This record gives sequence, structure tokens and C-alpha cells, in this order.
Amino acid sequence: MEYNIEIKNIESIKVAFMKFKGHYTEAGKYMPEVFKSVQGKTIGIPFFAYYLAEKKTGLCEIDLCVPTNIESTNKNGITIKELPGFKAACVTHIGPYDSVPMAYEAIDNYLKKEKLDLQLPWREVFIKGPGLVMKGNPKKYITEIIFPLKEVE
Repeated sequence: MEYNIEIKNIESIKVAFMKFKGHYTEAGKYMPEVFKSVQGKTIGIPFFAYYLAEKKTGLCEIDLCVPTNIESTNKNGITIKELPGFKAACVTHIGPYDSVPMAYEAIDNYLKKEKLDLQLPWREVFIKGPGLVMKGNPKKYITEIIFPLKEVE
């Protein structure tokens, strides 16, 4: 698959979020709780913000995020925070989640070639994926991967 890496300015955004530690394949099971906490008041596409992800074990530490404009919630460990804007290297992956590592490889090669440094957390934005009721067609899933770039001093 051919990937086009873009440098973008990512706007600040307020999110409802829940911290998750465990196997990344289990994280999606908790997203409905975050959605419920905002009572339909979403203002953007949900995403995972990764602080740690181990390739070999699949274990990760992430925030499960739903953009919202509500001021507060405290249901089942879900709270609100403002995420700052930043400059990022971005790539869009079309296809099933199990082929997303190809997008990571493409962006990793680009960053090495351009000598760009990253900062945490990076994001996986789920533009199109399985619905809460129906699975959908994994070949048509769209995931944007966003890597914040360290500012040059």
C-alpha cells in the first residue's frame, strides 16, 4: 500500500477520556462508556492517545478520547481535559486494523529520512470503523495516525 505522509497543524481540542492499560485489542470495548458519558454531545471523531505500546506483547497505556464541548463528567473514571494543539506527521490508513502496522512502518521510515523527532502521545483517529451495532466492512475502515513532532529549539 502506498502512503502519503503529511505535516499538519493539529488544533487544540477538549475531550472526555478514560485511561486504559492492557492489551490494545481490548481497548475498544471501553469506548461506549466514554460515548455515554458525553450524552450525545460529541464534536469530533473518537481517537486513542498512546503513551506506550509494546509491539511484542500488545500491551499499551492509552487515553480513550471522545471530543466534546461539555464542561465536566466523572462517570466510571471518565473526565474532561483540553489537549493542546501541535504540529504533526500524519498518515491515513485504509483497511482492516490488523494491517495498520504497514502505516506505522511508512511513517517511521519517513521520520527517519527527514530526521524528525516525536513526542507523546500519538493518536489513532478512527474516521471510519466498526459501528456499535454492526461490524461494517474492515476493507473500508479509515484510520489516521498522528505523531506530534518535537519543536526545534
